[in-house]
Formats: sequence, C-alpha cells, structure tokens
Amino acid sequence: MFSNPSDPVPLIRTALVVDDAGVVRRLSFRILSEAGYRVFEAAGAVEALEVLAMLRGNVDLILVDVVMPEVNGVDLVRLVRDEWDAPAILFMSAYPAEVLAREGVKDLRVHFLAKPFTRGELLSAAERAVAAHVKARAARPQGL
Repeated sequence: MFSNPSDPVPLIRTALVVDDAGVVRRLSFRILSEAGYRVFEAAGAVEALEVLAMLRGNVDLILVDVVMPEVNGVDLVRLVRDEWDAPAILFMSAYPAEVLAREGVKDLRVHFLAKPFTRGELLSAAERAVAAHVKARAARPQGL
C-alpha cells in the first residue's frame, strides 16, 4: 500500500503469453506475474484467440513466439488486429533474423525479445513495447 493518499495508484497491466514451449510460457508467466501483471497464457493461436475472446480483447500486451506450429506468431498478430484494437505486441524467438523474415517479420524494428532471456530483459522489453503502444495510441486522432 501507499503511505500517502496522493501517491499514484499502481497500474495493473494484463498480458497474454503465447508460446508452444511450456517452459517458456511458465517462465514468462512467473516473471510477469511477479512484476504485477495479470497474466494469461496460451500454447498456440487457437487457444490465444479463445483467451482474447474471453477477455473481450482487453489485453495490454501480447508476448508471442514467432515460430509456432499451425499458425505462427506473425499471422496470429494479424488475426488479433483484424478482430480487436490490438494491444502492444512483443515478439520473441530463438531463431536468427533470416528465419524471422521467412515467418513474416520483415521489419526488425518491431518489439523483439531474443530467447533465452533474463528477467530484466523480459520486463524491460515488455515495458518498452507497452510504452510505445500507449504513446502511438495517444497520438492517433480521436473519433476516426
């Protein structure tokens, strides 16, 4: 709790971790949860879309693996953007840039986290992705 009533209220962000590797999902879940995020997880695109539907798209951050079976992370993000006002996206992968390009990540200026990552790297990348998304959203003209 805050000692002074005028202190800001802490912001609780919601994150969805999408990765077919259970160990990565659990690690990301734990790190983000301990940092105060409300975290959901999915093993793939179908499960991620179900979670997003349950949450009515109210997610601040999607941490998504680029290379997954069936539907890759790039295509999942496209599906999300078609359905909801997309949250901040943080792609992650252990693959080199050439593989990412084959999967559809052509613009390497996207928010990206290389695997394996540390707690600090994940939290820093997540906050940068969310902050950039909030800034871009604020710059958009309202009512369009």
